[in-house]
Amino acid sequence: MKRRDVLKVMAASTLVGCGGGDDSLVTSNPTGPVGPSDPGTGAPIASNEFEQALPQPGFEPAGFDFPMVLAMPFAHGVASGDPLADRVILWTRITLPEYPPQGVQVRWLVSTTADMQNVVRQGTQRVVAEHDNTLKVDAQGLQPATTYYYQFRTGPHSSIVGRTRTAPADMVSAIRLAVVSCSSYWSSTWSGYGAIAKREDLDLVIHCGDYIYDFVDEDEQVRARRDIEDTAYVDYRDWLNIDECRRRYALFRSDPNLMAAHQQHPWFITWDNHDIDPGFGNELPTTLPEGVESTCTLLDTTRAFWEWTPSRPVKADGSGEFIFYPDTEYPAPVDPLLVYRSLNYGPLASIRALDTQSYLPGYGLQADTSHLPEGTPTLFGKTQFDWLLSQLRQDEADGVVWKVLNNQTWIAPWVVPNVVGSPVLPLPVRWNDYNTERNLLISQLRGGGETPAVNGTVFVSGDMHGNWISDVVEDDQTALLNQYQVAPPVPTLRQGTSPENIAAGFQRAATANLPGINLRAASAAVEFAPSSMGRGGADEIVANALPGSPFAVHVAASRAIETATMLGNKHVQFMEWVEHGYGIVQLEQDKAVFECWWQNKLQDNAPDVLGVQMVSFANDEPTRLPTPRFKNQVDSVTLHGMPVQASSSSRAAPLAPVPAQVLAR
Repeated sequence: MKRRDVLKVMAASTLVGCGGGDDSLVTSNPTGPVGPSDPGTGAPIASNEFEQALPQPGFEPAGFDFPMVLAMPFAHGVASGDPLADRVILWTRITLPEYPPQGVQVRWLVSTTADMQNVVRQGTQRVVAEHDNTLKVDAQGLQPATTYYYQFRTGPHSSIVGRTRTAPADMVSAIRLAVVSCSSYWSSTWSGYGAIAKREDLDLVIHCGDYIYDFVDEDEQVRARRDIEDTAYVDYRDWLNIDECRRRYALFRSDPNLMAAHQQHPWFITWDNHDIDPGFGNELPTTLPEGVESTCTLLDTTRAFWEWTPSRPVKADGSGEFIFYPDTEYPAPVDPLLVYRSLNYGPLASIRALDTQSYLPGYGLQADTSHLPEGTPTLFGKTQFDWLLSQLRQDEADGVVWKVLNNQTWIAPWVVPNVVGSPVLPLPVRWNDYNTERNLLISQLRGGGETPAVNGTVFVSGDMHGNWISDVVEDDQTALLNQYQVAPPVPTLRQGTSPENIAAGFQRAATANLPGINLRAASAAVEFAPSSMGRGGADEIVANALPGSPFAVHVAASRAIETATMLGNKHVQFMEWVEHGYGIVQLEQDKAVFECWWQNKLQDNAPDVLGVQMVSFANDEPTRLPTPRFKNQVDSVTLHGMPVQASSSSRAAPLAPVPAQVLAR
């Protein structure tokens, strides 16, 4: 299906149109904002706020079965996302046993204090079934680089207090990011989300995709809602319709750790295959009738994404520019299939979300490939490719130090190398099937001749389910004999989260560079993929292949895979494929520090363990002794005489109050 055909299907039901003379400001209500006495039905009433008492947790009506983490009506907590210097998206949902037909009027408040006593912005919005009873507000008129607290209220009911932070407009000393991907509810206890929630100095949480999962992964059955491990049950199998897809978000948001991570920090989320795949399938045996099929479409799954994530939609023209809604309006997407977008974090950083999923063949969307040789497939499509390059080049011209790309899947090569030239065999990562486009992007970043170089590009990536950190080069640079040279891999001295995982992973023995000689000049960017929030890595692959084998065998086999990968892929600077968790990125004016933080995914409230710490420098220092520094490369901090110790920021703000009662039901 072509995108224009998708938009034609949407045209009959869309409620959003352009308003006023500013094409970036839209309104869905032609008569003006909906106020407390104007429910939009033509019959004014005093208020649409929900005044009734609600059943206490555990005393819901018979037959009521819905995943929740807090008491109704704000049963899924709060969230914020896509912060800019003057605004941020605020999110919540109204959950009731039965909904009034006119919807529910909700008040929102933004305060500079956690006790909500210094309110600086407030307003109202009506929650309706059309948006699955979610509420999203683009709260504006805020100050840059400022921590705010927010809350929702209706009648006598109040949500928990959320905490968020706007982006800086000017240069700051540091920007701290958490990086998450591949977070399957059934595969982990999500202690990592709990650890993220406790951090006071984060500016943003980046999720690289697979925020939700459509089915339970075989041999990764760690938990189940209500302990019902039955694929006939809606919370333990793939979704069959849009309501079940929406419910999947409710299930994931019923986890106390994820609820807390959303409560305390703004997020920036892109999607991947498990978020938006409309097809039906399960890895586990199912008792559902043979031949059952999902009625979900791509429009349904992407619609649920926009309803349940605190994300700001973009214009339908492919420009990646945001639509700025008034704060009385629900920011519904004009084209829900467009997710690539950009956040400006001042002169220190830009942060962009990419889409390398939607143009895969299974979705039936046709992409413009005219930026590539005829017959060559594309993951980006020409419009997104041109947008990305123009944005990066503008950043470089403006002096932006770091260009962070929220990237669903590993972009550096993973191959069986040749002695010279192109690889003998590409291994199964998505970009290996789109090598021409990948090489074009990397060569454009490196520049040369009349093409200006783009420096300081950082891909933060998901999909690998392990800890992979790399220089970014074209596939022919993986050849054993060429100018790009690295040191051999050596075991780290880091301990994993289990006694068996000693010397966790491999790093390079040296930078390979010499004073005045840059042997890794072919690297055009760096890539940081800090494992998964639960989904299995090499250890699970080995466990599946050798049922009943001890964990020490899984670790040993993983070490062998890591060794082979780093021997054959010179650009990979660190690899560990057993541990799970999240990453921290600290961006400073002279360097970017990358940390892998690990937790035992089978343990509740597992300790947060610093696994590895790497560094990339913003500028060349070719004569620095004892080790020269070159931009667009990533190394272990120890190779530059720096100790492995947790990074931190002098800037911190108190966390929002923790809920007194968490249901996890």
